[in-house]
Amino acid sequence: MAYQSEELIREVQGQRVKEAISQRALAARSGLTQAHISQIETGRLEPGLSSFIQMARALDLEVVLVPKKLLPAVEGVLRSTAPEFFQEDGQSVLFAKGERLIAKQKKQYGSSAALDRIAEYLRFLKQVRLSKSDLALVTDVIETLRHDKASPPPKPVLDNIAGVLQGLRNRIAHPVEAPRPAYAFDGGDDDA
Repeated sequence: MAYQSEELIREVQGQRVKEAISQRALAARSGLTQAHISQIETGRLEPGLSSFIQMARALDLEVVLVPKKLLPAVEGVLRSTAPEFFQEDGQSVLFAKGERLIAKQKKQYGSSAALDRIAEYLRFLKQVRLSKSDLALVTDVIETLRHDKASPPPKPVLDNIAGVLQGLRNRIAHPVEAPRPAYAFDGGDDDA
């Protein structure tokens, strides 16, 4: 995403994932289509203000404008009254370390598709509160990236790391929903 609203969209997407709400369920709540939400979350579409507000409100969030100089005070109040909206320090440090490692490897050895994918998955995952087992998985991946500083990690290692993070991201972003019948009989349909 190269849009100005990228950070806001990530916040809304992180809230959707945190609440284990599928894009389809969010579409039903917000009045937008699932395809529209998908395009917004993947960065293929810059949302209009009304679409963004619909998505936020469907997740029980409110868009509020705060004077820039008052932002630290507002964040402090939020942090003290609603700590669940802020990541644990350990998780933030872990993702910052991963992002630094990726940037350093890109600088030393050049960019690659696998490094770009890893960076993308880390950006997504840092927006979500992870379980201890998921944090352990991310820690292992970052340690694997850090392991050999003298030479670039081999392509299969990077591809494996990207695959592991993609699997974690997919599991979080697309929770398994109970199957729904293709058709349902509602006793109240008198037109049939």
